[in-house]
Amino acid sequence: MKKIDFLILTFLFICSIIVKSSFGFRFLFLLYTSLIIYRNISIRSEKSSFFKFLKKICKLGYCFFILTFILIEGIILKDILVNKNKDPKVKYLIVLGAGLKGDIPSEVLKYRLDKAVEYHKKNPDTIFIVSGGQGKDEWISEAEAMNIYLSKKGVPLKNIIKEDKSTSTYENLKFSDKIIKEKGITGDIGVMSNSFHMYRVKLISQKLNFPLKTVYAKTPAIVFPNYMLREYFAFFNEYRKKEV
Repeated sequence: MKKIDFLILTFLFICSIIVKSSFGFRFLFLLYTSLIIYRNISIRSEKSSFFKFLKKICKLGYCFFILTFILIEGIILKDILVNKNKDPKVKYLIVLGAGLKGDIPSEVLKYRLDKAVEYHKKNPDTIFIVSGGQGKDEWISEAEAMNIYLSKKGVPLKNIIKEDKSTSTYENLKFSDKIIKEKGITGDIGVMSNSFHMYRVKLISQKLNFPLKTVYAKTPAIVFPNYMLREYFAFFNEYRKKEV
């Protein structure tokens, strides 16, 4: 391995550890590692038919990644552009959790909650179902933190229902659906998340046969590329799972 390669990999590895929500750095680390391996395979392919075959496989893999990445990212971006400004009026709105720093909502989650506050001002009768359990590094459940944040911003506690057991987007929707059925809730139901996340949310709601209207919250510009990259892999993971 060349010295420059070692330095770059070390830098990316350290960044992936230090930076929270560093999916982008982890991906770059793996991508750069694969390129180093490909370079070595390419050199050996000049004298070995086996490595020549491996080189072709690698090229196919890179082509598959590039083409599917463009396709999926394009689908998500189109969904955002078409639907980001549509805020349907609903009786109940599920607000999905997105991580805490101790007991403080992450920046991504704050965007969702601020959008909920804005929505409440326009639709004061809407009931919010705040959905999110407690992670290993979180002091309280995401639902409780969201409840506190919204109430401080003027949303009455009577307008908030907590779902504090879920640990994934799938569980957010599944457990919220359970609450809705147990309470005999009727009327239009919506779901709110950041723009990058909403296309996958709709895929999951279709699997659960849980029709929902969608309200898009903005995504912080500085983390938008990181989350869009993550959604590419999450998209495939969602299709890998068995139908509900």
